Amino acid sequence: MADRDPALLSASLLRPSLVHTLFFVAIAAASLVLIDSMLARTERRETAAEAARFDRDGQRLMRQSKYADAADAFRSAIANARDNPDYPLALGQALLGAGQLDEAGTTLTDLLKADPMAGAPNLAMARVFAKEAQFAEAAFYYHRAIYGQWKEDPPGNRVRSRFELADLLARRNSKAELLAELLPLQDQAPADPGTQARLARLFLTAGSPQRAAAIFLDLARTNPRDPEAYLGLGEAEFAHADYPAAQAGFIAALKLRPGDPSATKGLELCDRVLNLDPMRRGLDVPERYRRSIQVLRLVVDKVGQCPPPADLVSAANAALASSVPAAGQSEAVESNLELANKLWQAERATCTSAVSDADEPLQLVLAKSAQ
Repeated sequence: MADRDPALLSASLLRPSLVHTLFFVAIAAASLVLIDSMLARTERRETAAEAARFDRDGQRLMRQSKYADAADAFRSAIANARDNPDYPLALGQALLGAGQLDEAGTTLTDLLKADPMAGAPNLAMARVFAKEAQFAEAAFYYHRAIYGQWKEDPPGNRVRSRFELADLLARRNSKAELLAELLPLQDQAPADPGTQARLARLFLTAGSPQRAAAIFLDLARTNPRDPEAYLGLGEAEFAHADYPAAQAGFIAALKLRPGDPSATKGLELCDRVLNLDPMRRGLDVPERYRRSIQVLRLVVDKVGQCPPPADLVSAANAALASSVPAAGQSEAVESNLELANKLWQAERATCTSAVSDADEPLQLVLAKSAQ
């Protein structure tokens, strides 16, 4: 056998050794990658657990109304888990509670850039603007919360957001805007008595007493032993100028809760209005005429403090001094009430004093007769 080339022999001997070396290097590299991955996962679990611990601390502090301390806890949670959107939201809510409105707004703005229609951040931003008395902006974000996306209980959160906006509008006495928010709530709000009573009272504030009365009547029918339902019904009917119905509501409330101050006051005012009103149903013409004279005399006595035009005063005095035969009394009732309203409006235009409690029945009767 011919002698082998020494170089070839050396290469053939080295080849298996090189393969083995490369194999072990690959195994070692893969092991390092696996170890690094395991360490990274462990670190992520530990930081996530740490973030969750800070979040729990923050939530506990929020329940204790320690908002500044809660904000610090949520900042620590964010530092450990920057990709979790729940922590910036919690931070924004804590800053809002702490009165740090600028920082709260900045935090929530950054959150909304990532998800503009997220319900909870929009609600928190609405509250920031409400605190800053920027009501148009607050309403904008309330509506985004109402129509936005919620992770949990979307229908309930949307109803609660609309109620919160309604309460804000009620405090501002924005009746038209308030009514626009309440109409959808009639179909969306839960049917429990507390929610329905809240809705009815908001309808009263919005200047819609008929809707309020309908809700209170349903509540009274459902629970005939509920004095609040009858009290609300009395107040709604009173606002609607249906004083006999209001009187019945207050009487029912007092039967269930004797001495209730609101029902007592409402009933007394109803009685005074009904005893003065010339247009009350069931009265004969002579009684209507007698009451129209009484109303006119009360107005003349009242306007002496801030005299209206002299011609109106002269016409009123002439009506009071005249003797109207029975045949002309029905027409005189309308004439007396029309003259009383003109005098009252002229007096109100020149006199800045508030209408006293004693004059409230007179004002209500005049307002009803002018309709």
